[in-house]
Amino acid sequence: MLPSKKFISLPIISLKEGQQIGYVRNLVIDPRTKAVAALIVDPKGFFKEQRIIPFNKVVSIGENAITVSTESQAEKATNLPDILELLKEKTAIIGIKVITAAGKTLGIIEEFYIDSEDGSIACLEVSDGKIEGLFYGKARLRADDILTIGSDVVVVAKDCDERLEVLNKGISENFKSFLQVASNKAATKGQQLNDYWKNRKNKDQQLAEDLSNPEIPVEFISEQIPDEPGLSELQESTMNKEDKEEEN
Repeated sequence: MLPSKKFISLPIISLKEGQQIGYVRNLVIDPRTKAVAALIVDPKGFFKEQRIIPFNKVVSIGENAITVSTESQAEKATNLPDILELLKEKTAIIGIKVITAAGKTLGIIEEFYIDSEDGSIACLEVSDGKIEGLFYGKARLRADDILTIGSDVVVVAKDCDERLEVLNKGISENFKSFLQVASNKAATKGQQLNDYWKNRKNKDQQLAEDLSNPEIPVEFISEQIPDEPGLSELQESTMNKEDKEEEN
């Protein structure tokens, strides 16, 4: 079982000629059989124009290459009327919505896996939205639950959500955990600020009560300034001084 993206750009080798005849450009999907019907060969390869290789002509699919018996297995689309009709339908799987027969949306198809022996679709990988794995993560849906592959949506069994294989729910849990931690920090900071202002308010109220309470003594500090000597005192002092001078 291989992901469809693994096929793209794989070199195609002719066993008889020992030549590379091109690369896989895309896959032709048959929505009725729910399988890969053919490989589209990159025209920049061995041939000057686009060629098609029916999947039943593939000898093997390896980690690094796809092999066919001879280069003649790559034919023009006009020589393969059934494949040509499928090309006109332009059936795409990645990026379309998955809904159940009960009308429940499961998500968007992000990838599908192919049985390398017969080309049948083995399962679908569904992600809940464009932001990968942000809300509920990814899940794998078995091919047995696929009812219809259409141009706009893939319809699956109404109870298939009970059989979904969750792949990375942890992403969703981590995201929720992140939000929880952030929320806790914000709450703690908010409580600290609330306690500070509450304490400050209590102190201000206490000070106001103290100032308004008449029973609390208020001490006023005044400076004692000595009186200046009067005129009579100056005259008496002067006369005493003169008497002392006469006696001498």
